[in-house]
Amino acid sequence: MTWRTQANAVGRICWFNGILGLLRSPLVFVALFLTPLSFLFFLLVVAPRAELPYGVVGGVLFSCLFTGSGMMNDCAYLRLERQMQQVFITSPLRPISWVLGMALSELMFTIPALVLFLGVLTLVKPIGPSSFLALIGVILLTWLLASSLGFLLSTFFRTLREIWPIGMVVFTSLSVLPPVFYPLAAVPASIRWVAFLSPSTFASQLAVNAAGLATTPVPSLSVLSSAAGQLIGLVFLTLTFIAVAMWLARWREP
Repeated sequence: MTWRTQANAVGRICWFNGILGLLRSPLVFVALFLTPLSFLFFLLVVAPRAELPYGVVGGVLFSCLFTGSGMMNDCAYLRLERQMQQVFITSPLRPISWVLGMALSELMFTIPALVLFLGVLTLVKPIGPSSFLALIGVILLTWLLASSLGFLLSTFFRTLREIWPIGMVVFTSLSVLPPVFYPLAAVPASIRWVAFLSPSTFASQLAVNAAGLATTPVPSLSVLSSAAGQLIGLVFLTLTFIAVAMWLARWREP
């Protein structure tokens, strides 16, 4: 298949698993907004008003990170229950096209939430065009990282019962425990580096910097305090997850 044919296949997978699903299930919009908006409401009630922009940025990243959960659920379901992955992979479609099409379909589900949170961010903390583009770049990198991790996890499931608990543990841990909805300054300086054991911390700090919010130094590892170091870390982790996912993925059932 030529690259144009591969691109057409990617678009069809995105339509089949993403856009068509949204059109047929409008209730999905409610589910997409509910959890991050709940966090924002909680922050609005109990946190200082100055920390609200951090919560809005957290809502943006939360939406991106949970594309990985959707990727994991859908890929595992289509592989185990519908046998569709085997059908696509035995066709002239390349494996990377299958993964990209599925990842784009998950992005379609989260675009409404991203638009909402970005709109709220412009109200609570106006940003310029260059900062907005930088934030979009962070969003895309976070989406790629979460999608590759979700696909990797989906290839190891033996039964559908394993999907829900593992997905909740992994992606809730990535999006709630690290400084995504709250500033890094809330973490004690002596153990601040521990937060960077989570890839979502790299994304959150880059997003905070792009939004023009106050950044927090990491005394023990100064490289983690710079935007360049955080960007290198996020890109490295994203490429690592993609490479590992493509290498370890079980493309065909035994």
